[in-house]
Amino acid sequence: MFNNAGIMHPQDDNALTTEERVWDLTMDINVKGVWYGCKHAIVAMRKSGGGSIINTASFVALMGAATPQLAYTASKGAVLAMTRELAMVHARENIRFNSLCPGPIRTPLLMDFLNTEEKKQRRLVHVPQGRFVGEAIEQAYGALFLASDESSFVTGVDFRVDGGLASAYVTVTFKSKIIHLPDDFIDYLNADSIFLPEDGQPRAAFIEEVDSDQEEYPEEQNDNTPHFPEIEKQIKEAIEEYEGAVFPKLNWSSPRDAAWIATTQTLKCTSPFDVFLLLKSSDFINHDLNHAYEICADQKQDRPTFDLVLRKWFDLQPSMEFRCFVKNQEIIGICQRDVNYYEFLPKMKPTIELLIYRFFEEHVCEHFDSLNYVFDVYVEYNREKVYLVDFNPFCPTTDSIMYDWEELMNFDLDQKQAELRFIESESEANLLSCNAPKFATNMVPKDVIDLSNGQSIAEFAEQFEKAMKIAEQGYSSSEDES
Repeated sequence: MFNNAGIMHPQDDNALTTEERVWDLTMDINVKGVWYGCKHAIVAMRKSGGGSIINTASFVALMGAATPQLAYTASKGAVLAMTRELAMVHARENIRFNSLCPGPIRTPLLMDFLNTEEKKQRRLVHVPQGRFVGEAIEQAYGALFLASDESSFVTGVDFRVDGGLASAYVTVTFKSKIIHLPDDFIDYLNADSIFLPEDGQPRAAFIEEVDSDQEEYPEEQNDNTPHFPEIEKQIKEAIEEYEGAVFPKLNWSSPRDAAWIATTQTLKCTSPFDVFLLLKSSDFINHDLNHAYEICADQKQDRPTFDLVLRKWFDLQPSMEFRCFVKNQEIIGICQRDVNYYEFLPKMKPTIELLIYRFFEEHVCEHFDSLNYVFDVYVEYNREKVYLVDFNPFCPTTDSIMYDWEELMNFDLDQKQAELRFIESESEANLLSCNAPKFATNMVPKDVIDLSNGQSIAEFAEQFEKAMKIAEQGYSSSEDES
């Protein structure tokens, strides 16, 4: 029995815009239809002594969709769960259940849905085999195997025929949830005032004596509190799924420059309040929202769409984070991301270099459809494991850290050899950080930065203190004279 009937409705979109009728129709066909097929097949197979039932799911049920199609993805997730349970319940009756999970396949249904170039590229660019889509006959061979006696010891399996798509990054990066952000939320982020949701907001502890004769008044409600219930709900769900904490980013940047404002001094978020606070306080996020395309040769005219990415929080060691610069699909430089001195790093250099190059060849080089880019990795040294953290554009808006962009732009692998750079002394670390905390300029008003004439925070603070003392002395002198 092959339950292969299903739909992907053209109006299927995100949680905010998908209509209930679209949701119900998708669930009726994709989930209830599979249930009916299984129900009647079980009755027939009991009489014949067993059999094989194949239910078509999708790779998006395993890793989520790059373009919003909530009802379809949810329906295929339901098919996976249903198939696994049926496999366990009926295993002793010699009735096998398996899910077939196709990747992008050249069918009218998919091509109608991927009706813009942007949708096609976001979905299809990372297929490791390098083909635009698979062919229907390749799915048929997968179904034939699951239906035949050659798979007699296979049941309860999510059988992927996706050109390696689901495996390309899932096993080498951190779990993430993507939340589409509507225009009114982007307007909220761009607004000057900072009003935050109450959920998760710290409360001051105090003791208040109340006169029994004093009339009590209800607490006034703040009408400026942001009201985005669907976004807050999805943030809470992600936090719960990821064991209580996430860290946020938008399409390109994370609000690293605003970590100082959080109670933990990190990007660790345990509530919607934490996420909203970091996004509202970050100059990096503001740049993404309003200036992302300014230096592009083909500037995007239309307002881009934005997504909030929530990644599972891990306590990573900053010393093991590295930035890799790629030009013409070749690594031209690697350096540590954290600008502190770690005495133990040089001894690890050969192993770290080997692990990063191997990771690049196996998981990035042939899978990322760009010639020039920057990617960040985290190295778990003891396990010799590398994790992909993020991709960044190969341009001056990306921090070059221990390189400079003129050097990177002019780098020629035929003339020079790429190297892994470490900070080799405390004095070098101080020089790179300008003797100030990381992102120190983001902690003070822009007016102060404008007055600093390019000085470091420490230099400007010293000069400002001297000026204040001179001003005080002058004020005291004028008072004495009067």
